Amino acid sequence: MTLRPRPKLALVVTILVATMLSSAAPPMSARAESPTRPATPTRPQIAPPNKRVYFVTESVGLGAKDTLAGAFPPDWQVTVDGTPALFVEQLVSKHVRTRMATTPWVFGDVAVVGGGHNYPYWDPARFDRSVDLMIATLREAGVKRIYWVTLREVKPEFISASAWREVQPYYWYFPEVNRHLREALTRHPDLSLIDWAAIADQPGLTYDAIHLNRTGAALYSQLIANTVMETENRPLAGVVTKMSVTSDSATGQAGAGVNPAAVAVNLTVVDPRAAGFLTAYPCSVSLPLVASATFEQAQVVAAAAIVPVAPDGSICVVGNEATHLVVDITGTFPVGAGFIPVAPQRLIDTRDQGFLQPAGIPLVVPVLGVHGIPADAQAVAVTVTAVGPVASGFATVQPCGSVPSNTSNLNFAAGATVPNLAIVAPGPSGSICVTSNVATHLIVDVAGAFDQSAEMGLVDPVRLADTRVAPSHRLDAHEALRLHVRGVHGIADNATGVLLNLTGVNPGSSGYLTAYPCASGAPLTSSLNLTAGVNRGNFVIVAPDTDGDVCVSTYGPTDVVVDLFGWMGTSFVGTSPARLIDTRLITQS
Repeated sequence: MTLRPRPKLALVVTILVATMLSSAAPPMSARAESPTRPATPTRPQIAPPNKRVYFVTESVGLGAKDTLAGAFPPDWQVTVDGTPALFVEQLVSKHVRTRMATTPWVFGDVAVVGGGHNYPYWDPARFDRSVDLMIATLREAGVKRIYWVTLREVKPEFISASAWREVQPYYWYFPEVNRHLREALTRHPDLSLIDWAAIADQPGLTYDAIHLNRTGAALYSQLIANTVMETENRPLAGVVTKMSVTSDSATGQAGAGVNPAAVAVNLTVVDPRAAGFLTAYPCSVSLPLVASATFEQAQVVAAAAIVPVAPDGSICVVGNEATHLVVDITGTFPVGAGFIPVAPQRLIDTRDQGFLQPAGIPLVVPVLGVHGIPADAQAVAVTVTAVGPVASGFATVQPCGSVPSNTSNLNFAAGATVPNLAIVAPGPSGSICVTSNVATHLIVDVAGAFDQSAEMGLVDPVRLADTRVAPSHRLDAHEALRLHVRGVHGIADNATGVLLNLTGVNPGSSGYLTAYPCASGAPLTSSLNLTAGVNRGNFVIVAPDTDGDVCVSTYGPTDVVVDLFGWMGTSFVGTSPARLIDTRLITQS
């Protein structure tokens, strides 16, 4: 995909704003007529509901009591309640119910729960009931968006030896608590997780194993504030995002009025509520049962797609989970130029066969003459997804019967669900073959084909660059790699786009790669989103500049591998990547 994530709020604590509301009644006047009747608390001036946050917690969250308000902008109101060593159901009765009865105006649209360290490990079902009770009670108080902070999963390398000894009686159940919280997402569509566990694997955050020091409190508070504010207008599951992709036949720029047959886009998912998938399709057809991108909870991840365009010049994208969406366009496929769009269709899903596709055994997928694909098509555009691989590995998509390649179309971690786009020629039997080096389920969906009139060419995969190999070098932050692509390795001198697979290897920080025509300069888009230490790849069709060069720039330090698979001529109009939509910038109705 092509998303350049919007910069996160800096992890610093601003001036603390005193927004805590007292639950105590004001002093009674000496002239009160009924001294035995409690006075009604005076309702203070309060923030609007969408900027009102109620945080209920136990000892860990109370460590952030003095920093949480300052992590939000000054016009937000933050109320913190908590007592150490309480079970979740006790937090409900002691704090939430009391607030509802005495000062209900502290509740707005947002509530955050920091509970679970006091976990009834002898009765896990009790914890589930307490989670359900907390959420039901907060709803009763009028809360619309409920967040729960996950527990730090303590590891000895990030704390002192003495702290590790002290945490032995109970640290082992923290991952179990987090598992129960993830399962609660399926029961409660208004619940989201704030993933403290995902960023707490670093030293210097606590004074023991779990209780926050000043540094930890600042980071914990800013994580809560960032998550709450950045997910405020996140589109809900099932909400369809419709985009106009009409283009000028000469420039390919979006919005000029001529409908292409299909578009090449990058779909980026930002802060999804839970694991799920996106489907991109022409708005004129019913929602197909295919996945254009997959994601895990709270990920930022990108996936390339070729999407047929509806007669009114639109494409639609929908997620089965609430998530922000960024869509960038890299080019168009003109009508009559050889690309044959088909309504997205599932060709094969090995989960239906009841067992994993074995390592090294090609999965044969017939493509010619099925689902509207011409019987003589020279290539097909497919999305291949690995589901639940038994170990980290890779998969290759090739014509059946061809010599195995040393390049990959898909890289994945153990247990992950990872898709990627591929454009591949069928073998003599009319089939393509997908081969993984580890056992995994495989899904293949098709979006279109190239007939014999399409000006294009596929080449035996070639590694254009690998910064791990001399004389190349690991890219530093904001550094660009320049590659000449026209007229080399079988690429035509007039190529309007080249088919590349980008892989970030051992990135030093979270960030992204962007591929673009060098002469146009780096655009405000991304082609591949990266997480520190995680190898990840993505397909991209890139237009060369007038010198025949493409550039790959990086936001953070990383090694980069670039594999070349082919080229496009008049069948594709490539452009410098441009942003179609970013739902983070849209106020949802």
